[in-house]
Amino acid sequence: MSVKIIPVDKSNIFNWRKSVRTVFGDIPDDDVVKRMVRDRFMIDFDNWNEPSDRLLGAMDTKTGQIVGTGGADQYVLTVPGGNTIGMAGIMGMGTLPTHKRKGIFSSVINKLHSQAKERGDVIAGLWASQSLLYTRFGYGLSTLREDWTINTNHTKLLKQKKESIRFELVDKEKALIEIPKIYDTFRKCQNGATDRTEGYWNYILYEDDSAKYNKSGNCGFFFVLAYKDNKPSGYAIYNFNKESGVAHEDDKGTLDVQEIISTDKETNIALWHYIFGIELVEEIKINQRAPSDPLYLMLENPRKLKRETIDGLWVRIVDPIKMLEKRRYNSEGNITICIAGQNQKDIEGTYSIETDGTNTEVKKVNKKPDISMKASDLSSIYFGAVSPGEYFQAGNLEIENQNSLIELSKMFFVQQAPWCNTDF
Repeated sequence: MSVKIIPVDKSNIFNWRKSVRTVFGDIPDDDVVKRMVRDRFMIDFDNWNEPSDRLLGAMDTKTGQIVGTGGADQYVLTVPGGNTIGMAGIMGMGTLPTHKRKGIFSSVINKLHSQAKERGDVIAGLWASQSLLYTRFGYGLSTLREDWTINTNHTKLLKQKKESIRFELVDKEKALIEIPKIYDTFRKCQNGATDRTEGYWNYILYEDDSAKYNKSGNCGFFFVLAYKDNKPSGYAIYNFNKESGVAHEDDKGTLDVQEIISTDKETNIALWHYIFGIELVEEIKINQRAPSDPLYLMLENPRKLKRETIDGLWVRIVDPIKMLEKRRYNSEGNITICIAGQNQKDIEGTYSIETDGTNTEVKKVNKKPDISMKASDLSSIYFGAVSPGEYFQAGNLEIENQNSLIELSKMFFVQQAPWCNTDF
């Protein structure tokens, strides 16, 4: 058997997507594939003449079938201190069951990493369907997330909503104008957040007419904007999941909150008051919240907030010098770290980091390091999802002396925990 890595184009996009979705257990509709090309990949399907430089297929040369897949969306990611770096958003990774254990997955992802480096991306990131797959490729856990369920019958919010904040329910047309602007203000200040293109917003907020008008089950989206002092300052996107088509006190449904974003704490409190004030629901569900989200502390009975913490964004270092120089540090310092292992020969080595907190110089050096670690550990420490002390206690860091660990911890401490709520 021979397999060739090829770019994806109009002639094989349906075969590519079918291969992706076979791995994840469903069959794609052709119209859905066209919408993905138009919105998510921002390619005019009807006039698509050139191969994509971001989608790869592994083709079985005997059958012509695409048996392995992968791709890389384009993002910029906010790092500690507010600067941004380029990220290849790895997606669509999979190998058909007929072609497992033949090195196809490794070939595709390594090619995507090479392309990311050629483009000048600083990191690669992904959401892992199987987290154990990716550490061997250098990916470290860079953000955590929580999935929540709240029983609203037995708790309420402690703080009152400020009267200077008002709400407006809007249709999707206005939502697609105002919500991206609010999100963009938020993400520029949030460690770990990504940008979102116009096409991405269209893609995630798409509604199938067959489901949009449902009276039972999941209905279409509702959009509410929050205004503080008459300026947009937050939003919520939600829908209902009802057992029957008639909402009454004996047949309460679930309120599925797709997203709540605010640019200040007063708006955040107000939006939760709005959500808690929606009638004829017994349960609220919302996924991909930050572990540091203050809602738990805002509740009269916080036990009624059920929290499941799981892994969020995984990051692989592509350019360690640019990555380390881009973030701000908690204190001035000078430390030397060694990165080794995990099939990343191109970035292995010892690096000196000298910073005044804002301005940083990173150089590859030939000297004994203060601390040695895997690249994946540096990805976690960099954003602040996990502290150097935690990694040391887990046996993942080798230190020259205790002062080196103290210095690393001081420099890499973050005031704001990382959070990424953009799935891809």
